[in-house]
This record gives sequence, structure tokens and C-alpha cells, in this order.
Amino acid sequence: MPGRLDLVAQAFVALYLATLLAVPGVSTSLAALACLTALAAGFHQWRGDARAGLSHMAVLAVPATFYLLHVLLQMLLGVASTRLGSHVLIGLLCLAVGLSGVPDRSGDVRRWILPAAAVGAVGTCLLALYQFWFLGYLRPYGWLGGGPLGNGAIKFGDLAALQALLAFVLVLTGTRRFDRLLGLAGLFSGVLALALTQTRGGVLGFLIAVGVLGLALALRRAHREAAVAALPSVSPGTVRTRWGTSAAMLIFALVLLLSAAFFMQDRFAAIGPQVQRFLDGDLNSEVGQRLALWQAALRAGLHEPLTGIGFGRFPEELARQTATGQLSGTGRILYGQAHSEYLAAFSQAGVTGFLALLLMFIAPVVALLRQIRRGQGSPAAYAALVSAAAFSGFALTDDMFDRQITVIAFFFLNAWFLRAAMPPAAAGPLRGPLHR
Repeated sequence: MPGRLDLVAQAFVALYLATLLAVPGVSTSLAALACLTALAAGFHQWRGDARAGLSHMAVLAVPATFYLLHVLLQMLLGVASTRLGSHVLIGLLCLAVGLSGVPDRSGDVRRWILPAAAVGAVGTCLLALYQFWFLGYLRPYGWLGGGPLGNGAIKFGDLAALQALLAFVLVLTGTRRFDRLLGLAGLFSGVLALALTQTRGGVLGFLIAVGVLGLALALRRAHREAAVAALPSVSPGTVRTRWGTSAAMLIFALVLLLSAAFFMQDRFAAIGPQVQRFLDGDLNSEVGQRLALWQAALRAGLHEPLTGIGFGRFPEELARQTATGQLSGTGRILYGQAHSEYLAAFSQAGVTGFLALLLMFIAPVVALLRQIRRGQGSPAAYAALVSAAAFSGFALTDDMFDRQITVIAFFFLNAWFLRAAMPPAAAGPLRGPLHR
């Protein structure tokens, strides 16, 4: 049974998701309060909980620890800025919460957390609509700020997509009509906010997450059908009906995403011509800038494959490549980051940093799919799956760890949901969200 502090921690997680983008200046404090409350709740039995959950959490905790050690070592050697210490602290704090037993003692994520994500998506959408219609923002960015070279629209769109995905999990797993309707509202609102920001990487991450979720549901269906013979009380028609409902909802989510992509058709249509301009030596376009940055990051990683060039030193590397003639073409590089977290890790931390980051993004997805295939699905497992899959997609075309809001969102939500998805030792063969 969850204790009082366990429930308080869960309430802070819910508030965090509800206010993530809609309310300025509170998400960091709420995430910190959730972490500190969870650690206080699990303090007296943390070691035992950590030992019990380590094998389950290892797919995230081990590569994340290695990645954070890269950052810490570079800081100690004076290669990386000490400002990155906050990233290390956030990551280790969130992993400690995940290793505690609080997330899986705090109750069903459908009680507060997933509904809060849906409410947050609605608030995010209202803010985006206000900025788009009344303030005339071409790409709303909420409270994430802007500058001469860009604004926070990409992060705003990515996190809106994540809220929509968590709301979608509520649609699929909710047991009450109100919850499912709230989930639908959150799904629609989050996708609409994503469309308004015109974030192509957010569309990609959403598509990957829905695809992985569809695979998980197909694996669950195969497991159920194989188990029907052992449990005659389960009607094969009921299994088919539940699969049909889930498949219909997946199609609905994809239709919403296609609608968002249609709204963004000019940005997608511009990709081809901008690629051709880049091939002709013109860097003066969004796609041209990204391709040039990706090439530069790849060259940087190949130049220092063992140690990398150092976190935060990409602008200096661009200057080096320009001086040596490796960067050429009309125009100049405007940005000081790789615009791909995978290539950023390779260039800044070498092969080992890249592998640690790759496993940190991909290993939880694989482990959760295997868990669901064994019939040990739960609402928390699906929430953990879409969160991990979405971030792995977002990271293809953007730096996830260049802003604190996405650093916190990645480590905090992935650690919390993954531990909450830990199956009980005596889980039955047909335990899953739609059996209740």
C-alpha cells in the first residue's frame, strides 16, 4: 500500500505534467519536489528497493550513469563547463528516484498522472492557440523564450507531443468513460499544439512512439491468443474485440498526426529543394544548416573518436573545421550545436559516449517490448514505452540536453515510468491494462 509521502510524490508528478508547458517557471520546482519527496518516502528502504529493482532499471540506469560519468570526467579535467554539473545532478537525482520503490508503490498512473498529462496538453494547446491567433507568432513557443537565431518552438512541440502520447495511453487503458474522453481531448490538443509549432522532429518522434506502441499491442494480442487455450473462461471474441478497438485508436492517432503534417506541408515540402541547395553548396536554409552541422559533428567524432572534442566545445570545432577548409559552401554556420543528440554525443564524448547515449534511448524500448510480449503490460509500461520511444525520435533532429526543461523531462519521466512499470514477481500470464 502506498504511504502518504508516496501519494504526495505522485501528486507532484501529476502537477509537473499538468503545468509543464502551460504555466511558466514551475516545472523545474515541481520536478525537484517530486524527486525529493520520493527520496524521503523511500529513504529507509532505498537500498533494498534499489537492489530489488536494479535488474529492471538497468536498461536506463547503467547507460545513463556511464553517459553522466563522461560529463563529470570532462568537467573534472576542465574540458567541459562546470555549468553542466546541473545536468549531472538532475540525472543522478532522477535515477535515484527510479531505483527507489516509490514509483511502483504510488498507485495506478491512470489515477492522477496520465489524466494530468491530458490536462496539461489542453493547457499547452490553449497557450499555443493564443500565441498563434492573438499574438501572431508564426511558431508558438510558450514560455520557452526566443532569440535572433530561433526560439523554443522545437522543445515546445516535442513536449506537447509527449503530453499527447501520455494522454493516448489513457485512452487505451482507461477504465472510465470520463478518463477516455479526457485522454482524447489531451491527444487532440497535444497534436494540435505540435502542428502549430511546426516541429518536424516532434512529428517524427510521435510517429515512432505510435509505431512502437502498435507493435507492443500486437505482441500483447499474440500472447493473449496463445493463452486463451489455457484459460477457457477468456472468450476469443473478447480478445478480437479489444484488439479491434486498440487498432482503431491507433489509426485515429495516425490520422491526427497526418492532419498535423498536412498543416505543416510547406515545411515538409521545403526539405527537397533545401537539400538540393545544400548539395549545390548553399548553406542558407534550415535543412542546409542541419546537414552542414551533422557533417561537422560526424567529422569531429572521427577526428577524436576516443575522447570526443568535449561537451560545449562544438563552436570551437566549427571554427577549426572552417580554418582547415573542411567546412565550405556559400553562407556560414549559424548554430553552435549539432542539432542531433546522437551526433552531439559522438562528437563531444567519442564512441563510448555515443554508445552510452544510444543505449540510454533504445534499451528501455527493447526491454519494455519484451516485457509486454511476456504478458506483463500495464498502463505504466505503455507510458514508459511511448516516453522512451518519443525521446529517441526527438533526439534524431535536435539536441535534447541543451535545455534544462528537456533534460529534466527525459531523466525524470523515463525513470519514474520505467520503475512504475516494474512487474510484480507473481504477475499472472494475462496481467495487462485492458483485462480490468
